[in-house]
Amino acid sequence: MDARAILSKVIACLSVLGSLTIAREVLMDKKKRAMVYHRQMLALSLADVTFSIVVFVGACLKCSKIHALIEVDVTNIFSYCYFVVRNIAGGWGASNPGLCKSKAFFSVMSGTPTAMYNTGVSVYYFLLICRQLTEQQMRKIQYILLFFPFLWGFGTAMASLFLDLYARGSNGCWINKNPKGCEGDECISGANADLYGFWFVYIPRWVSFCVSFLCMTLVYFKVARGGEETPEQELPSRPKTALAADDEEKEKEKEDGNENDDRGEAAKGVVQNGTDMLWFLQESQGQDTSASDRARQMARQAFWYLITYFNTYFWVTLQQVLKTVGDGSIPYWVRVMVSLTLPSQGIFNCIVYLRPRYLRNRDKYPDMSRLAAVFHQDEEDFVLGARQMRSMRNVNNNDNTQRNRRASWVKYPTQWFNTSAQAS
Repeated sequence: MDARAILSKVIACLSVLGSLTIAREVLMDKKKRAMVYHRQMLALSLADVTFSIVVFVGACLKCSKIHALIEVDVTNIFSYCYFVVRNIAGGWGASNPGLCKSKAFFSVMSGTPTAMYNTGVSVYYFLLICRQLTEQQMRKIQYILLFFPFLWGFGTAMASLFLDLYARGSNGCWINKNPKGCEGDECISGANADLYGFWFVYIPRWVSFCVSFLCMTLVYFKVARGGEETPEQELPSRPKTALAADDEEKEKEKEDGNENDDRGEAAKGVVQNGTDMLWFLQESQGQDTSASDRARQMARQAFWYLITYFNTYFWVTLQQVLKTVGDGSIPYWVRVMVSLTLPSQGIFNCIVYLRPRYLRNRDKYPDMSRLAAVFHQDEEDFVLGARQMRSMRNVNNNDNTQRNRRASWVKYPTQWFNTSAQAS
């Protein structure tokens, strides 16, 4: 059995699990279903589920040689199941071109939309941070971000089907020349398959990435210069109490006491309220204390999505370039990287999607275990990653957060909610 096939199948299964986790998070929460950001993540997850399943099934093609190692006995249920799976997997090859075309069709239909949905997320953060659009304004353009990727993927998949571009090649069942390695009139079909592959799939993917990169570049410089407060992002005011009044007086005294320090830092060349190009490397504040802090936290979230996007499609594009401009041979290490990264997007998207909740819970409840922090939700969970990154409620003193955190990674499930209840 090909090690790359096993690797692709395992990662594809994990990717499906991650994407389904995001889909469940959105579908089970009424407030999330109404927000543009979560709708985009739902669409991205569904496209990624389809693509990961295609990668998983495609990897089964490389496992057909295993049948020589097993004596099939139809009286044994396990052997019979293997016999069925083996024939299905074998049917994806040249002996059944119809099934091969089906696999290629769904690969084209879901691959490019997945990239475009990633770009939609980058555009969302650009409009949120740089243009400061409200949720109501976002809803006016959400249908472009949600439906255009699907229409492009379905349209190019249908066009490739009618042009008879699907065939089995070195990269599996996809847009290929038939037979493999033919030129011009020698080809039964797909003489210009490489050209169509670039125009239908790879060029749109990298145009999408360039748009994402441009959006993130603008976000980076916007955050470096600092943002202005907007009514949408202001923290809700709370009625003043005697304790709150004392806190305000202490804050004023602290600000007065730090004026001289600020002047000293400015004299040393530290720019105050200016352009901070290294903001991405600085430690974020635990609480949403200002618009600039929240903008930085949101920008970090957007950049993690972009890194996941680039990691997914770089190696498969390199493989196609080497196949087109070279002699058709692809180095083994490139194939390994494709098997490792192409089906992995659902895993990393799930980690990035749950990241705001994890950070919020670890700040609010220092004694909560790390695993519990991933799954614990409250009434503010729907805004995390969309309009906020941390809790809008008052939290404990963040200076002692790191010291008070427990080192344990897992607690018993019955202790998760007890810890949360005590902290609240």
